[in-house]
Amino acid sequence: MWTGNNDSIGQGSSRNYMYNNKVFILDEITSVNCAYLIGDITDFVFNESNRGKKLLFIINSPGGEVYTAMNIIGLINLAKLYDIEIVTMVFGYAGSAASMLAIQGDKRFMSKQAKHFVHFGSVFDVTTKHSEIEKIYRQNKEYAESMINLYLDACHKKLSRDMLLKLQSDERGYLNAEDCVKHGLADVIIEDELVQKIFYDEKRDEFDRGFPSFVKEQKNKEKETAKLKSAAKVKAKKKGTK
Repeated sequence: MWTGNNDSIGQGSSRNYMYNNKVFILDEITSVNCAYLIGDITDFVFNESNRGKKLLFIINSPGGEVYTAMNIIGLINLAKLYDIEIVTMVFGYAGSAASMLAIQGDKRFMSKQAKHFVHFGSVFDVTTKHSEIEKIYRQNKEYAESMINLYLDACHKKLSRDMLLKLQSDERGYLNAEDCVKHGLADVIIEDELVQKIFYDEKRDEFDRGFPSFVKEQKNKEKETAKLKSAAKVKAKKKGTK
């Protein structure tokens, strides 16, 4: 690990940092805020002793720069090639670029109160040159297409391109935890008592062994809720015909 990262945190310059195998994204995602962090993740990924280990991303961020998020996503993809498992956990809020990071996990958790914010992002470039306007347009169009593909690849076919575009075009496009699981942007909504098992290494193995059952339980809950809603609709319809 870089000692510079710890010095940066001590000075309160950023709340994006890495401690052991945990990556904390608790601030805006910018090239300045993530400079030490990107260095630490790179160091972790290229350290051969970390093969087969886990890298846990803890996220509560409004988002930030797309190209900085893309740099981190590139490292995440490299980590997966080196047999490092990526686990993401959203507490509170994963906005914009933070949402792009959160969906990259091999295992993706959200707290019950957490939300994703999915949108196209904003463009702040200012120029009066026609050639520069065209260049900026092409560049941002490429970024937008990259974002679309990231979401579609991560959702395991639970989210159509049309639905994604609809969500992204809504500047109030917040998705709660249930909707994120429904659309394939998260795997499990975690109960408060499970948080401790994920955070503490001595309980991590126990949690990992139980992960498939948690996913199965989540799906069973969704089916049961759908049945109850369907029964309620039928009951209401029968009342209306009397």
